[in-house]
Amino acid sequence: MRTALVLGGTGMLAGCAQKLVERGWQVVLPSRTQPLMADDGPGRAARASLRRGHRPTWVRADWAKPAELASEVEYELRGQRVNLLVAWVHDNYRTAVLRAVRHLLAEGAPVVEVHTCGPVPDPVLPNPTQQVLLGHFAHDAAQRTSRAVLEAVERALEGRAPSLHHEDAR
Repeated sequence: MRTALVLGGTGMLAGCAQKLVERGWQVVLPSRTQPLMADDGPGRAARASLRRGHRPTWVRADWAKPAELASEVEYELRGQRVNLLVAWVHDNYRTAVLRAVRHLLAEGAPVVEVHTCGPVPDPVLPNPTQQVLLGHFAHDAAQRTSRAVLEAVERALEGRAPSLHHEDAR
């Protein structure tokens, strides 16, 4: 089973996380609080069915403690490697968190980074990276965000060249 690590997946990336689950991915969601859609805790024996797949797996994590975050994710993965990283991490924590989870990624695993303000920084990781710059939306912000991020995920999984795409209502 392919594994995705979605950093920031309990908020505006919840739609992306859910779509990956529906497509058969194992999705791990580190966050401080457990999202309603996720299974709780490491090693849960029986995952509840949700449509065609399983629920995302939540692990307790705090961006301010990147080493602990990576350790919790690593424990949950039990030796599996991450095949896709989707990250929307606040600028103050971005570099430390991404570096902390780097060793969990499979070789060449694509990365999708989401940003909300420019200038967009260079990718932290050496992996092929699709970047999304989100603008301001008057309507349907969650839907537009999910669509833009999922399009970047598709580009990443297709092996397209790293790029930056700006999604805005204008």
